[in-house]
Amino acid sequence: MRITAFVVVLGCAASAILLGWVYFRRYPITRPPVGVFNRWDIAIMIGGIVLVPYLYLILPRWIVAGLLLIGVLSALYFMWEPVLRAAWAIWLVTITLAGADIGTALVFGTTSTPFFVVNNVVLTLVIVGLTNLWAQSGMQARDVALLAGALALYDFIATWQLSLTTDLFSRLIGFPFAPLVAWHADSSGRWLGIGLGDLLLAAVFPLVMRKAFARASGSAALAISLAVIGAVLALPILGVVHATFPVMIVLGPLIVLQYIGWRRQRGAERTTWQYRQIEPHRERATT
Repeated sequence: MRITAFVVVLGCAASAILLGWVYFRRYPITRPPVGVFNRWDIAIMIGGIVLVPYLYLILPRWIVAGLLLIGVLSALYFMWEPVLRAAWAIWLVTITLAGADIGTALVFGTTSTPFFVVNNVVLTLVIVGLTNLWAQSGMQARDVALLAGALALYDFIATWQLSLTTDLFSRLIGFPFAPLVAWHADSSGRWLGIGLGDLLLAAVFPLVMRKAFARASGSAALAISLAVIGAVLALPILGVVHATFPVMIVLGPLIVLQYIGWRRQRGAERTTWQYRQIEPHRERATT
């Protein structure tokens, strides 16, 4: 079962990163509601990342469930909008996916195989939507590098020095839309998983690097993200670690080093407008 868990979780993570890459080249987000990202937005995101886990731990269950539902519905809607285009089709698919997640949680439980299957699919699509929303809204590679560096320090404290991350996962695994891709690791009820936040950073960095510098930098970032996730997921399978592992202490510094290296080699980042002139979306180019 451990090997199966490794294959399933790594497969979902790889699907999210690769689908985000394909989506980025083909479907422009038509109405980004967040404006253009800047350093203030990154500072606010870091503050939210620090604060939100405590809120999820102390807020009543119905409020936590509502917040998760709103976030998932929003991400799915914006992901499907340029693909399906018709409002009725977008809402139909979005509500169907959300309903399936809630339904399997209520009928089979949030640690059941049916729930893991549905929730993993939903989270994969959420990652595709959010990362493209950020990247197409002007988020720069510099912004992601700053965020990754801060999260590496935060993850070290929250996961290794404190029990915050473990406590958070222990509570959220009991909710629909649990923000982690997971699978059963053995018959005793233990599971292997990786958090939504780690996957978002791993998936968005290749997009902003491609936009900022060139396809080669994005492809390298994509390969490194997949390698890091695969290596981290292998640690508990091999018996190297037996507790929650802070993924960002590995991925974060590598993101920062990649940005510094490409920045020195290529110079200033391309703007989103410059990127779209050099590499127009395939759909628009075909037209």
